[in-house]
Amino acid sequence: MNANAPKRRPRSLADQVYDYLRTAILTGDIAQGEKVVELEIAATMGTSQGPVREALQRLSMEGLVERHARSATYVIQLSFDEMVELFTVRGVIEGLAIRHTVKQIDDAKIGVLNHLLEQMRAAAANDDMAQLVAYDLQFHHYLCEWSGRMGLLRAWLPLYNQIQLFVTQTHKQYFSSLMSIADTHDVIIETLKTGDPDASESVIKDHVMMIWSFIQSDKASI
Repeated sequence: MNANAPKRRPRSLADQVYDYLRTAILTGDIAQGEKVVELEIAATMGTSQGPVREALQRLSMEGLVERHARSATYVIQLSFDEMVELFTVRGVIEGLAIRHTVKQIDDAKIGVLNHLLEQMRAAAANDDMAQLVAYDLQFHHYLCEWSGRMGLLRAWLPLYNQIQLFVTQTHKQYFSSLMSIADTHDVIIETLKTGDPDASESVIKDHVMMIWSFIQSDKASI
């Protein structure tokens, strides 16, 4: 063991409560719109209310919970109308970003994206939706980051948590399998290889908005 290696900071109680609550919210174990009671969470985690309060403040900043009057806290309730707007904004941001990314894509970056795609497929094979979505959004994060346009990345990052919540809880209902969710990223990688900004922008926008075509078709069939 390298004595000069930096020591990892022990995870605080607030970090542990945050991880527990965030995972429970993303997976739906704590439902959208459900009240989060500090005393109950503290009892479950075997801690005082202080770390719970700190964790809830972080989740509030991420847009996953809302703190109401008298300190009542509720998991955010996502409406389809709001999410259509959010995904539309996401499509515009990623469309602009990928036009820059495609001009400087190289074999190393393509390798990173292919590795993430394989990780998505491994998660799909294990029926692990939460992990699949984490790799999925890392894939899209790189598309924005590699654009070199930090304004676009800063605009994309605040959307991350609500997108993660929506995708984790919704997409499984509309795709034939988790593997098919992962497979939708193949065409993005192949289009990036062409170096065509117009084609890349079109592909990423179609990818981002794909879920809404499925939802609309489902509603029309009822």
